Amino acid sequence: MDSAPLRRPTDITLPMDTFMIPILRHSCPSGLTLLLSVFLSLALFACNDDQGNGTITGTDAATLTVNPTQLNFEQVAIDDSIAELIVIENTGAATLTVDTFQIQGENASAFSLAEGTPSSLRLAPSELAEIYVEYAPTAIAASSGVLNMRSNDPSRQSFNVELRADAPSPQIFTPEIVTFARTPEGSEDWRITEIANIGYAPLEISSIVLDGHSDFSITYPQPTGEEEEGQFPDRANDTTVAPDVILPGKSVMVRVIFLPTSSDFRTAEITIESNDEASPRTKVLISANSDAPCLEVDEEINFGQASIDNIARRTVTITNCSAIAELVIGKIEFEDDAGVFDVAESSLPGNLSTDGVANIGPRQSANFVLTYAPLEEVLNEGVLKITSNDAARQNTYVDVIGQGSLLTCPNARARARVQGTSRWFDASEGIVASPLATIELDGSLSDDPDGTQVTYEWSLRDKPLSAQTQISPSITSESPTLWLPYAGRYVVELTVYDGAGLTSCEPSELFIDVVPGGDIWVELAWEMPTGAGTDLDLHYLHTQNADGWNDSNWDVYWSNRSPSWGDGSTVSLDHDDTCWTWPCGGPENVNHDDAVAGSYAVGVYYFPGTSDGDYPTDAIINIYLGGTLAQTFERRMSNQEEFWHVADIGIPEFSVTTVDELTDRMPGR
Repeated sequence: MDSAPLRRPTDITLPMDTFMIPILRHSCPSGLTLLLSVFLSLALFACNDDQGNGTITGTDAATLTVNPTQLNFEQVAIDDSIAELIVIENTGAATLTVDTFQIQGENASAFSLAEGTPSSLRLAPSELAEIYVEYAPTAIAASSGVLNMRSNDPSRQSFNVELRADAPSPQIFTPEIVTFARTPEGSEDWRITEIANIGYAPLEISSIVLDGHSDFSITYPQPTGEEEEGQFPDRANDTTVAPDVILPGKSVMVRVIFLPTSSDFRTAEITIESNDEASPRTKVLISANSDAPCLEVDEEINFGQASIDNIARRTVTITNCSAIAELVIGKIEFEDDAGVFDVAESSLPGNLSTDGVANIGPRQSANFVLTYAPLEEVLNEGVLKITSNDAARQNTYVDVIGQGSLLTCPNARARARVQGTSRWFDASEGIVASPLATIELDGSLSDDPDGTQVTYEWSLRDKPLSAQTQISPSITSESPTLWLPYAGRYVVELTVYDGAGLTSCEPSELFIDVVPGGDIWVELAWEMPTGAGTDLDLHYLHTQNADGWNDSNWDVYWSNRSPSWGDGSTVSLDHDDTCWTWPCGGPENVNHDDAVAGSYAVGVYYFPGTSDGDYPTDAIINIYLGGTLAQTFERRMSNQEEFWHVADIGIPEFSVTTVDELTDRMPGR
């Protein structure tokens, strides 16, 4: 009579590498063999860990754990390289052996293992190893492949890490506007602007066209190696031939020449057509004799793909590009909205929500919010109309587009911390920092409910008036930085896109308040002509002890940055903009803490040593007392060696007395 087949208990898992029961070829096992099999089965059941539900969790197998399982490389220039880390860990109970590392794939030639990568690994339980994969493109093409590894993990004897990199692409950058101050009829003036390729592939220029008033013309300065960086005072080497290609990291200069035939307001624009897919047509606005109000706004607001049954939001910034006149906004409304776009009335600046107006001061900005609620999977288009007192365009039109999608929109989650600290702040918290600090931004907590990887788009929505700063190194980085040169509020916004191009319904906003410490904080900024190096120096004088400005101990300036006054106070010039190369314009600041009773004076000197010539320059002084802005002063300085005695500060009254005296030379020199 045949014996019944030997069966294991239902919930018992027997690791195959623990022992093996020989397969018997006889149809009827002997009694000794049957007895031995039952004995070994019961012994294994007793020795393994039982969790109480009949499941045995103990194992002697090695377990391969790899993180991450997909590498997405950032763009780099051709013949440059970037490396990404893979961590391999043995999370099992036996020694893990990984005996093969091989990059595979038809389009994987740009990937390689870093020099020094071992040919195999042998990892004890809980031990880990690091492997670096390098990406070095040699052509303008996307790359993809896998890193294959083989191991003794029974469930992962062959395992692939996906490798992906988009094709290197060009990215055009140029200042959005070139402005000329009021220029007398018949007098010629010029400004230098630039067209830069901040991408990773050659920027091919199809055309550069100047349209607008005939009082403007453009040429292209050719470097000789003798001029200072970014400055081309000699026009003998200019050409009228536009560049064909701009290599990654390079730029070309454009000289905009203004020869007015009258004192009337003049405008023009430069249109640059290139192979930058994100901005195939880039415009640079030109304005002159701009005592009149001047409105600047994006020509297009693109919501991208937005989720149906959700409301997407976009912040729009209006800037008054006049240095003198006030811009008055009379109305912001959709002329054509397709029934899905709207203006969030609660976000409108000034009294626009109650049929009033919004007043925007010189060089200042205001924000408002547009919403998009798509109803179906179609492309929606609208036209936003902004009415203002800008004489050049009293009605400004902005194209608004969006694409409805059935997918779920990704979630933008921004956070930030002050560089050198460990505390992260998210969008629900305000961040406080000191002037001259650097903020680390991070969007890695953003996600897509549909499971695709998100990409990032950062924008600096608001900043102090004089702050010449930008998000670096790229607005598309996962973790960029932002330098905070001046006191005031900075607003950073993060928008993310999923793998299908669907945009986040809500951008994530970070509010950063930069508050100076100490008793007295004085900061200087200046607006200088494009293409001219104009150097201003901040002076802070202890008037009761000093013999005069430039005193070797009692005047704080670039040559006497941290004097010891012996009164228990601490005073220093923390930042000096030397202006050896254009652009410059600050910041410069003096910080005075534990100030004792006395009188202190603030002055500004138009330094000749590093200034190109006598250019009209608008200087701005902010005085903070106890961390609060006490007063702002502005003055146009026109000639080298001019000195502006701005104000006097009294302690312990914490008072500011306006002086506002401009002299041809520094007093006493």
